[in-house]
Amino acid sequence: MPSMKSRRGGGSDRGGIRKRGPTRTDRDGDMDMDAGGSRAKGSRPESSRSGAGGVRPPAPRSGGTTAGGRSSGRANRGGRVQSRDKTMDAIQRAIASTESQATIRQNRQNDNNSRKRESVPFSVRGWKQSKVASDKDGGVGSVISFLERRLNSLTKTGPRARITKSRVEGDTVVAFVHPDLVDTMLRINNNTFAGINISVEPYDPNTMIDHEIAAVETGPGSTADTKAKMTTILSKRFYPDTKLLDMSKLASDPDLQAMGIFNTTSTESKFFPALMKVWDMGFKSPSERRAAVESASLADNQLNNITVVTTLAQAVPDIKNLDLSNNNLKDAQSMIGWRWKFRSLEFLDMTGNPFCADPEFKDTMLKWYPRLQKLNNVQVRTPEEVAAQKKTPIPVRPPHFLDESQIGETFVRGFFTGYDNDRNTVINNVYDENSVFSLNINTSAPRAPNSETAAWDEYIKKSRNLQKINHLSARMSRSFKGAEKIREVWNALPPTRHPDMTAFPEKWLIECNPVPGLPDPTGQSPTGVGGLLLTIHGHLEESVGGKVEMRSFDRTFVIGPGAVPGAIRVVSDMFCLRAYGGHEAWIPETPEIPQTIAPPAPGPVPAAPGAAPGVEQAQREQLIAQMSAKSGMTPQFSEMALSSNNWNPELAWKNFEQLKAQNQLPPTAFLAPA
Repeated sequence: MPSMKSRRGGGSDRGGIRKRGPTRTDRDGDMDMDAGGSRAKGSRPESSRSGAGGVRPPAPRSGGTTAGGRSSGRANRGGRVQSRDKTMDAIQRAIASTESQATIRQNRQNDNNSRKRESVPFSVRGWKQSKVASDKDGGVGSVISFLERRLNSLTKTGPRARITKSRVEGDTVVAFVHPDLVDTMLRINNNTFAGINISVEPYDPNTMIDHEIAAVETGPGSTADTKAKMTTILSKRFYPDTKLLDMSKLASDPDLQAMGIFNTTSTESKFFPALMKVWDMGFKSPSERRAAVESASLADNQLNNITVVTTLAQAVPDIKNLDLSNNNLKDAQSMIGWRWKFRSLEFLDMTGNPFCADPEFKDTMLKWYPRLQKLNNVQVRTPEEVAAQKKTPIPVRPPHFLDESQIGETFVRGFFTGYDNDRNTVINNVYDENSVFSLNINTSAPRAPNSETAAWDEYIKKSRNLQKINHLSARMSRSFKGAEKIREVWNALPPTRHPDMTAFPEKWLIECNPVPGLPDPTGQSPTGVGGLLLTIHGHLEESVGGKVEMRSFDRTFVIGPGAVPGAIRVVSDMFCLRAYGGHEAWIPETPEIPQTIAPPAPGPVPAAPGAAPGVEQAQREQLIAQMSAKSGMTPQFSEMALSSNNWNPELAWKNFEQLKAQNQLPPTAFLAPA
């Protein structure tokens, strides 16, 4: 792609967006204030056994303190021993038991104690007008120290009060405190700090946008007027046909000059973050916003560093082309805020920046942006080299979907549509008094590069993470048995929207396997009945307080026959939520099993030639045995070959011979020599 230049006219390059010195933050934009403090000892990231289809990489170290308790090594070891020793009968008795529900009401205090561990955010404003604003960190450290001193002077008893976590949003410090300190924190409001009175109020994300927009008002008019002007500016600089967001030569923009944005350093530094907030508000969902832009330009802005424009990485994280030409970026430190950002970036133009003369420039950019192919209009990586970097140590195989009479397919297709639109009907149809539901929040799972961090407040108090919750009473109180208990929990969870399976099949990983020995709801089979184990990985969008968040999920269902003939019921439903991690983990890169004999899309299994409609299990097993004996393949691969060819032995054999002649079958597809 050629270098992107502004589509707007020329003009003076006087002014521009500039600010001295970058603000240091952690990878989530937050600063951990008490990583080793007494309050942080009980706050470690949750973990989960549930993953996302492929091999889960090690969880990154958290930049802040999260809610929850300490994981117990003793609990982990005990869980492994227990899983080995439990028999199917014991599992069935545990599922059917009603004794566990007796502890729910008796142990609400344990649940309340868990809730108390959640930190409460406060907005601190006004400090930017104080004399500490000229400090190296912009005065943030002084603000935090002041808050802690005031908290301790007002409490005087108990353990030392601390700000457990903080971050900066424009002119606001968002400070997190222990719930016991909420009333004390409110008493600091309007206290004098460094010669000015500061505001300390409960954090409200909806009002934060108005504060940021109001901070750039330079004359008479309301916040709504400023927002309308910014919307107009964005409409002139966004080209939806080419998916280009052109933020070049901002200082010469007549609309911005008329607003007086560059008249003072203060409004200049606040303008771009506020503009990106307005940009964000123009879309219905994060996915729509992420897909809107492929190219962005910040050329000719006299940038000394990217501190004041760093929010571009949150606004348009998936861009492929970025133009930073003709700025004043001198070294890697001037761009450190975008290290590991823009993970889809393929083209980067930095011509006209002093940094380009640095001997380490090229190597640094290649490390930061793994998909980068063109740097300053010179090819630095081929598409093949980019593809080679994506390979994982262990190949990801296609999913298995071993259905029975389309029961699994019908359930999956109907469940998520119903969960999004009418949860009560879903419960009435497939949940009964013995159904069990549990929710697990995995706050430490890796999230997709450039994805936004979403809060867990709506979920954490219901989370049943057995690596975090060690007391039996607390564990039982968070396992919800019976349709009415599940209904109560579901109705308290935020509204959701899952991707359409037909339109976006690549965003789902769904596996289905038969499972024997389920409790018979009719009581006619003492040895149990057969059912299906369904494992689904994907993502969802949720709406909380008007804000749309994106999360990944893992959901495991055990379904079996219902009490009424022909009906099905959910025996167990385990729901794990985690930060949005994308869906690339389960896409086979170089699958060992060619697609032609991969498990087919869910559908009916036709009868074998000459057989009555509906192939029975015994007939299928006979076909598998014949295919295995004739081809020398393992039963597993023989079954895959047959199922992908509609259980037609002739087609399966013809497909097998072609693949074998092309050397496309792995050694593991064949039985070991006798």
